[in-house]
Amino acid sequence: MALADKQSKWVLTLMIIEETELATTLATIILTNDYGMSVEIINFGARIKSIKFPVNNIPTEMTLGYASPEDYLTDDFYLGATCGRVCNRIAGGKFELAGQQYQLPVNDGENCLHGGDNNFSRRYWQIDKKSLTSNSVTLLLMSVDGDQGFPGTVNISVTYQLSKDNQLSIKYLGNTDLATVMNLTNHAYFNLGEQDCQSLHLQMMSSTFLETDAANIPTGNIIPIAETDYDFREPVSIGKRQQNTKDESLKAKQGYDHCFILDNTAFEESKAVLTSLENQISLSVYTDQPAIQLYTGFYLSGQFSPYQGLCLEAQNYTDADNNKHFPSNVLKPNQQYQRQIIYAFE
Repeated sequence: MALADKQSKWVLTLMIIEETELATTLATIILTNDYGMSVEIINFGARIKSIKFPVNNIPTEMTLGYASPEDYLTDDFYLGATCGRVCNRIAGGKFELAGQQYQLPVNDGENCLHGGDNNFSRRYWQIDKKSLTSNSVTLLLMSVDGDQGFPGTVNISVTYQLSKDNQLSIKYLGNTDLATVMNLTNHAYFNLGEQDCQSLHLQMMSSTFLETDAANIPTGNIIPIAETDYDFREPVSIGKRQQNTKDESLKAKQGYDHCFILDNTAFEESKAVLTSLENQISLSVYTDQPAIQLYTGFYLSGQFSPYQGLCLEAQNYTDADNNKHFPSNVLKPNQQYQRQIIYAFE
């Protein structure tokens, strides 16, 4: 499948929005194409609420989600959400930038997760009405200096675009007036129309992963995946691997919640492929991000069940702000944050 709109060829104007323009009510946007695929976006958390793809000509839900948009207002699982200002975990909720120490909220034990208590997944994003078409929408957010403890006022846009050949592109843009840190991702849970993710097969183009402690904080060590249960270079059944593992970290965490470092391949080469043999569907992930957090959903609860969906969170290395040998999250005023993820269905 040819990739529509290659990663290095897109430019968007990042709009600055005033606080008085911020949305305060739920809004839903549905993107469609002629193949019969549809994507539902809500402005609360700039979230993917639904992805429907035809299975035997029947539109079938590919992700885990709530029936009502209002349910996302109290969601604890980041279903389909845009996570930031820095996704994943920051050890102790602390980092140092330009000689100054910053303290963030701790909302995951002693650590900061996905940007703090009132992170981007819990905000109403503004819909750029000029961008709205039948297959594309841009959502805007301003995060002020000191928001959740982060320095600098940042303006961010997230653009969702559905192509005619069933690719959902997510494009992030951001800028800042002061040096800050930024690491955005999408937190959709995929099951490809099955009851859970256990029977899905995953292939991931990764040769190393980040070693983490019991709190999912990197130790700083980068571990080769060869001859371990983290080796997804060939397609592997998620359920069989998790159920039969002898790896102590996987057993303690009841599955995967690990950051995989992606091999340095061209954007046009898929970084991960998730497959449902039952529905004969594959999801390929393309990204310019250096890593993917694989999370198989053990902590899903309430109306959901453990492992009912898995996340492939394209992002930078976990806790890069406290590990100077990891790629930097630092964004300066003369720079633009620009990242892309494509979910391609076949």
